[in-house]
Amino acid sequence: MSKAIFIAPLLVLALSFQQANADRRSSALQETQDCLRKQNCDSATNDAGIAADRKVLDALGGDASKKQEVYDISADVLPVLVQQAGGDPAKMLAILEKAQNNPEDFMKLLPVELQNRIKNAATGLEKSQAATGGKKF
Repeated sequence: MSKAIFIAPLLVLALSFQQANADRRSSALQETQDCLRKQNCDSATNDAGIAADRKVLDALGGDASKKQEVYDISADVLPVLVQQAGGDPAKMLAILEKAQNNPEDFMKLLPVELQNRIKNAATGLEKSQAATGGKKF
């Protein structure tokens, strides 16, 4: 599994985070994390959110449990992204756009624990795809 798969849900939700008022940043962060984990917000149900969700699910070979793992990890990555961008939504989007082209550099921004979770998820998916004769991402 490409580590870039974690970028799609973050891109969509970074846009919703961008719309939050500066005074609400902390609650906006929590709301966005909840949206990633529960998929029960407007950003998850609009056209961009549905397209991102489909992209993630397709990349995971239709495995809904692995999709949830991607969203859970993405929710945990979000505070790091906000910190790296100094809370600036435009900088968040710029970081994510760069991450799409070079996920390894983005990984270096993350704490080791998150890097390991992403690597383990990617390895687990690759093993499962190899066992079933599926394509490797």
